[in-house]
Amino acid sequence: MRDPPSISNARVLDPESYHAGSDAPDTPEPAREDQPLLRAPDEDSWKAPRGFVWIQLAIMSNVFLYGLDSTITASTYAVISSEFGAANTASWLTTSYLVTSTAFQPLYGRVSDIFGRRLCFFISTITFAVGCLGCGVANNIVFLNCMRALTGFGGGGLMTMDMIPFRKRGMYQALQNGIYGFGAVSGASFGGTIADHIGWRWCFLLQVPVSIMAFVIGALAVSNQSARLSLDSGLGAVWKRVDFVGSFLLVLAVSVQLVGLSLGGNELPWGSPWVIGSLAGSIVLFGLFLFTESNTTAIPIIPLRLLHGRLPIATQVTNICAGMAAYGYLFMLPLFFQVVLLDSATTAGARLAIPSLATPIGGLIAGVVMSRWGKLIGLVRTGAILMAFGNALVTSLGFEDSTWKYFVYVFPANLGQGIIYPGILFTSLASFDHADHAVSASTVYLIRSLGTVWGVSVTSAIVQTTLSIRLPDALSEIIDEIRHSVDVIRHLPPDVQLKARLVYYDGLRYAFGASTAVACLGICAALIASGTGLRTTHK
Repeated sequence: MRDPPSISNARVLDPESYHAGSDAPDTPEPAREDQPLLRAPDEDSWKAPRGFVWIQLAIMSNVFLYGLDSTITASTYAVISSEFGAANTASWLTTSYLVTSTAFQPLYGRVSDIFGRRLCFFISTITFAVGCLGCGVANNIVFLNCMRALTGFGGGGLMTMDMIPFRKRGMYQALQNGIYGFGAVSGASFGGTIADHIGWRWCFLLQVPVSIMAFVIGALAVSNQSARLSLDSGLGAVWKRVDFVGSFLLVLAVSVQLVGLSLGGNELPWGSPWVIGSLAGSIVLFGLFLFTESNTTAIPIIPLRLLHGRLPIATQVTNICAGMAAYGYLFMLPLFFQVVLLDSATTAGARLAIPSLATPIGGLIAGVVMSRWGKLIGLVRTGAILMAFGNALVTSLGFEDSTWKYFVYVFPANLGQGIIYPGILFTSLASFDHADHAVSASTVYLIRSLGTVWGVSVTSAIVQTTLSIRLPDALSEIIDEIRHSVDVIRHLPPDVQLKARLVYYDGLRYAFGASTAVACLGICAALIASGTGLRTTHK
């Protein structure tokens, strides 16, 4: 499940007290070329602007949509892809959204420095609504995936809280966390019901009115902040400050890699020149992306200077492992429910409400710990351990098992996710100067989002490879039908159905095993990280 900008509800201090025990007053630092253009709100003199409640209502509406969309798709993607005969490429429903939201989320902050928050708020809200509308009327899987990508473009800019000083963000982040959790639980609980009773298209269409409401409120309440660069400086100056090239290379690299992972072991063998070429080409493109980031004169998508040192590297390795494990797990759970347990979309969605609820609970725990004890590294390690433990529990589920296990075993992994996400974010913030807060936070989100893309694509590739290898031995006559639609399994003769479900079960178990291994790697990275010298988040 995707996370909100910050899911901590702690009373967070401004991390100016970087060095433990430092009482030195804050001194402004000269802005560097790779730092955001907007000045942060003054900590002491800040007051809520006129219409602040309405502004927050507009933002919270988008936060609700962000949480809703994260689980409403997870609980319905098997039904959607099966209707189009594309269950073997179902991962694109999720990854097409994640790729665009991942790459363009940092750009929204950069571009809004120039054009203003108001315009970017409108662009993100409108494109999200148009994308949802397009998904609702799509008549083929290609158009649907394109609309999911457009929705991701809008989703990448749905939320911002930079109008609120860092010291005062605690209660607002707590409120965001609650709204996000409510949206996630709603999506999980009602997505399957909507798909079963009035059709999956309404899962997307019902999001449009909420977007319209947010747009109207935003039009009345949201105003621009003053920026240090304007269009009067010329488009050349704008181009120099916004890393369009880096963003394009990142989208291209991830997309080419996803093509290889989607084709390999699915439509083509892993040894196919197309598959090898796609994977090798993505490595070259990632290399070009890193080269661009190290040499660009714009504000980079990922400032490589923030990845120097033991703590930053260990933190980001943990971050990417957490994203991979979380989304690989979330993407496979509904498939397990609908294929192995033969649940309807309604029942599978209701089951997802349990892990969806666990995430904000974990965020609440993290907030309390940070507020009272400030144990950032301890939170990261605890979250990583819970994620690995939860993935291992689900991996251990038998083909037929005790009913209570299907409810209890799905809880720990998402509880760990709720703890580790804010732990990683505030560890990153506590590692750098105040001037680097915005770029440090966007780097955390971007790297984590890359992990979520890889988590979905890798686990999907594992399942599809297992099906392509094992199904010919078990069911030689109806292989394509089973791989392209999970609904076919429900209508098979009992003996044939059992064979298909067993093959799916093995593939899903391998996928859960992979996400467990990734989570364990995250534990190792978290153990390497040291909290010595981190600023504190409690008084």
